[in-house]
Amino acid sequence: MIPRRSKLRFTRRWYYSIVSNFKTWLPKKRNILIFTLTIVALWNLSKNSPTSSVHISSSHTTASSTFTSNAFYLPLASSAGKESSLASTTHHRYYNNNDRYNQVLYFDTVALQNIQATYEGAHSHIEWSPKSIPDVIPTDDLQGQFQAVPLLATVDRRPIVVRKQLHDDAKRNKHLVAGGDLMGCALTATTFVSNLENQHLKHYKEYTPTCDVCFQFSNREDMEKFVPGVGYEPLKPHQKSIATKCFGGKASLSGRFADWQQKDERFTDFGYPWTVDCILPNGIEELTCREITRMQHEVEDRDDLQNIFFRTRFYLDGWFGIWSKQFMVHSRWPWKAVMSHDDDRRKIAKNISMRWNEAASDFVPASAKELKLAHVEGPGYDKTEYKGGLSLKSVSINKESRGGVHSRLISNLFHLIRNAPGSTHMIAVVDGQAKRSYDRMIELLETKVSVLYPNYGDVMFSNIDEMKQLDLIPIGRMNASKGLRWHSDMSLIDLLRLREIKIHMVPITTPSISFERSVCGGQYPFAPYLAARFAADYHVVMFIDGDTAIVENSKTLQSILYDRFFSKNSSKCAGHRLRLIEQYVKPKDDNVDRLLQCTHDITSNPSKWKFAMKNCHLKEGHIVARTDSIYAFSVHHPDTLKDYLPKGVEDCITPGNEESDRYFLKDDEFVQLHLRDRERKVECTCFDNQPR
Repeated sequence: MIPRRSKLRFTRRWYYSIVSNFKTWLPKKRNILIFTLTIVALWNLSKNSPTSSVHISSSHTTASSTFTSNAFYLPLASSAGKESSLASTTHHRYYNNNDRYNQVLYFDTVALQNIQATYEGAHSHIEWSPKSIPDVIPTDDLQGQFQAVPLLATVDRRPIVVRKQLHDDAKRNKHLVAGGDLMGCALTATTFVSNLENQHLKHYKEYTPTCDVCFQFSNREDMEKFVPGVGYEPLKPHQKSIATKCFGGKASLSGRFADWQQKDERFTDFGYPWTVDCILPNGIEELTCREITRMQHEVEDRDDLQNIFFRTRFYLDGWFGIWSKQFMVHSRWPWKAVMSHDDDRRKIAKNISMRWNEAASDFVPASAKELKLAHVEGPGYDKTEYKGGLSLKSVSINKESRGGVHSRLISNLFHLIRNAPGSTHMIAVVDGQAKRSYDRMIELLETKVSVLYPNYGDVMFSNIDEMKQLDLIPIGRMNASKGLRWHSDMSLIDLLRLREIKIHMVPITTPSISFERSVCGGQYPFAPYLAARFAADYHVVMFIDGDTAIVENSKTLQSILYDRFFSKNSSKCAGHRLRLIEQYVKPKDDNVDRLLQCTHDITSNPSKWKFAMKNCHLKEGHIVARTDSIYAFSVHHPDTLKDYLPKGVEDCITPGNEESDRYFLKDDEFVQLHLRDRERKVECTCFDNQPR
């Protein structure tokens, strides 16, 4: 049998053995020259090899191993702390000068490795619940009617969940969390279940889901000595020990949009992503997130511990003829699939804000300049139709596809460069187009600003000293004459570096059935994942559409959001909704310069602006939230947990989402201009905006 991979080691002994074998061959001068060049070349090859080895691979590879061999990794950005031990040392072919990209672009290597671990080791299955088995008849085809697929899972780093654990522990007077040191691990995980149309949604909230984390040992003795007296073996009656101990947590099931989606005829034959939140018991160090992750890192070097995995189970009802019958959905992820970039939740607990303006907390900035802001879009993707149905576009066949990079990105970045210096733009992309998305982003970063913004780049971005001040570059300057010196060598990456704007690309687990049978290619499972994974890294996060331009009145976005959330004039809301102003872009105007001109046209003309504010607010806007209070970025709803907010903060979502100046950002702060390629109202069109 031929092994998949064997290694020829470039060792010191091997090197000197070659030298000795050539002693009899050296007398001729020509041979001496050839030998010297050969040794130098081989030595350089060994020195430059990431693993100091030559890999001889067999022709047999799996889909997952092929993806791994073509992986592209960047080190973690400085804002994310030290590079995770999960991160690979392999780099993308474009990444020759690490320092050049590191300050601007971060491709989330940890998220990518979560995806690889999910495809390699996660699985889901469906079975009848015990209560339904007596009523099942031969024609009830459970497996044919419903399919389940594991999606995103992660350690839960939401500050509001940490605050909930601290609050509940104090309320029960148990004092088990020890100030956060012994806080039980929290996780969130989503499973896609097909055929929502035939799921009966009346009772699922009444059912009790379950979750646990399990440790598989090489022998029963080590298993029993691990947290003795606590946990259980996952065995059915009369089964023999498998040396695996599990620890159950408190679970809850969320289906935020299930009822709405089921009633919408556009989504017939779609499935739904169900999310389970899990909190393990407090007071046991081995059940903290950081300790489980530490043990996972040691698995390969230990004889006793073989595997760690996370499981969820929840109950749904399905229609079978005229009867609904209950079934169970089981999912399991290896721990490598849920590890985040920082699983030490003690830091969140020790810096958590208990009051809306708690100056000592890391989650309350002292000023607008200190406010850490992220604006997030996605998941991005390029779709097509294949054999009569929706499909992710094959980028291996369609070489011109831009992947998950939105066609509006460059025009929208123009405004974020102006009004949000020092912020992070996060782009989620489906995993099946992650590499293409990264390639496209590299191309854009290396493109000259004069090419990307031929009519406005010189007016807006010529004053290098001004850009370094990180102040607002007002949109009104687009009226200025072109008299400033243009720095012709500046590329987009240079401009972003000057304005200290980072781009964070996050690949998202997206199996084909989930993409083809989910709303917006997987936006719903991304909503809780975004909060659970990244909320603790920022003060404020905006979740916006990829085809919207954020246009301010007179201040940077950080200044406006600091006033809204943290200043003495704060509205003291957990989150706000943006006003979304529709602007249809005709095909002839669908290029960067015309899009920028459209934005300037409406903002610089008071009558057009007034008309658009009154008549073109056609759909729900997106959202912005303080990260110490957000539970899920549910597209148009900044969902929170009302009982666990910092003192003074309130859930300001209005009944029926009625527009109010407290909940909605006002047009003299900033708005979303939705630059769509489909017409919804004829008078709400670029360069028009007047009654018909």
